[in-house]
Amino acid sequence: MSSELFVKLKEVEGLYHRPDWYRPLAYGENIYMDTTYLLPGVELVMGGPKYLEGTERLERVIYTMTGTIEVTHAGQTVVVNPHTAFIVPLEPTSPFAVKNNGPEVASYIVCYSPPPHPELNIQRREEMIARYRQNNRPVKSAEEMEQLIANPEKI
Repeated sequence: MSSELFVKLKEVEGLYHRPDWYRPLAYGENIYMDTTYLLPGVELVMGGPKYLEGTERLERVIYTMTGTIEVTHAGQTVVVNPHTAFIVPLEPTSPFAVKNNGPEVASYIVCYSPPPHPELNIQRREEMIARYRQNNRPVKSAEEMEQLIANPEKI
């Protein structure tokens, strides 16, 4: 089997996506997976204009790993603890706001189907990292990501 089929999270670079950091883990023809990190006090809104217009149809499953996040959707807020999964539906609805009100870095796995941004035609993690570097967007080494997670106040 190809070694590209197996990924160790702690060996993957981190990409800054404003306002979150993430590690792209797996690309497939019909699926994509990353681990997202929200620093304390950071809020991320999922479901931008393409989603609301119905031109970007991504079904997402999110599985929380560490920290506690608040998810707000359609006027309701739910506190999500580690080892909980939730779905961002395929059909366009109001955006989902995910916020880390806790003192530690919150992390969660996101699986998308189909992969996001099909217009970019990205097939491998290395292509996404190269794209970030070409566009002068922040990339952290795997070691730097481990330091960020352990000591977010030092960035």
